Amino acid sequence: MKKYEFRYSAKQGFVNLLRHPLLLFSSVTTLTMMLFLLSIFVAFSLNASHLAKILGQQPPIEIMMEPGIDQEAIDDVTLLLNENSNVIEVKAYSAEENFSAFKENIGKEDLFNEDSYIDNFPSTFNVKLEDPALAEEFKEHMLNQRGVFSVELEHELMSFLDKTKNTLNTVGVVVFIVLAVISSLVVANMVRVAALSRATEINIMKYVGATDKYVRIPFLIEGAMAGLLGALFGTLISGFIYNHLHTIVGQSTATGALASQLKLLPTSQIVAIMLLLNIVTGVTLSVIASSLALRRHVKV
Repeated sequence: MKKYEFRYSAKQGFVNLLRHPLLLFSSVTTLTMMLFLLSIFVAFSLNASHLAKILGQQPPIEIMMEPGIDQEAIDDVTLLLNENSNVIEVKAYSAEENFSAFKENIGKEDLFNEDSYIDNFPSTFNVKLEDPALAEEFKEHMLNQRGVFSVELEHELMSFLDKTKNTLNTVGVVVFIVLAVISSLVVANMVRVAALSRATEINIMKYVGATDKYVRIPFLIEGAMAGLLGALFGTLISGFIYNHLHTIVGQSTATGALASQLKLLPTSQIVAIMLLLNIVTGVTLSVIASSLALRRHVKV
């Protein structure tokens, strides 16, 4: 196809958008609803994974050393934890600190002679992991280190968080497939009706030598524009709602280190992901649906 033919065919695609305004409105509205729902689910899924990751890092894994173990073994474990890429935070407590905390908790400091009891208290480490799913592997590795007496994990919470992330991913795929099929059918029907309404025009173009590509381009542009408009409107609506929700959550009165971390992801980050995903999804599905709907209409 020559350049001027492509330009003219593409121009016709934009002109034809207004030939069937009701069909265009129906397609754009359906795509907007589909991509809005997809955006909301994506925002929810991203924030759920983000919060699950933070919460998964909160329950510390407690490593207890053997009481009376030599300082060299403690230093070796400290070095090992600091070099572990999956460890994001380590808090070390000496035997003296644990003994002092014990006395403060029971409120009977005068009953204990530090020299007599200090050797019965172990040094401990509180560790937080980047990926809670690797907690069991981490535990087995640490138990093999000299001087380590026990490693305590928050099994139930870590297992729940890991299952939650997997469930979200599975549900996300299912929701995307269902919404994509519905939207594709709507766009395909729009293009099919448009093609039927211009059947005579298409036949004439074919008889005078127009190629299939020349006939297809205007319809593909109509589908792509419907997908683009649906993506923009869907992102605009979902972005507005997310920003409002983000403001409400940001004004929460909850305080503390954990509360400061349990915030929704920034609006700019979520909207950028929504926009990119919606444009790619909307335009791609619309073009594919349009192409399939035209297969028999361009044959004369």
